[in-house]
Amino acid sequence: MVRYARRRVLLVATLSFAANCALGLAAQLADLRFGWVHHAAYALVFAAALAGLVFAFHPALLLVVAALAAFPRARPHTWQHPALAGVGALGYALAWTC
Repeated sequence: MVRYARRRVLLVATLSFAANCALGLAAQLADLRFGWVHHAAYALVFAAALAGLVFAFHPALLLVVAALAAFPRARPHTWQHPALAGVGALGYALAWTC
């Protein structure tokens, strides 16, 4: 039962990250003004990532948390913002496959 709970926590963290990436990408590509929702969701995504790190520990999740921690310094519309999203996505992919 505990194993399934860990997978659920990791699943929620992964899906919230993916949803927020899609929201940010849509805001940027369509030049929409709902980017504030994307930035507000960041807090929830960070909380979910920390929960994943604590309850479903995998070393790759450290990569996710590090990328999320660096986001406040990466301004939107710069190369750093999508690069950090890619690093976070890589961390989740590694957590699921390794």
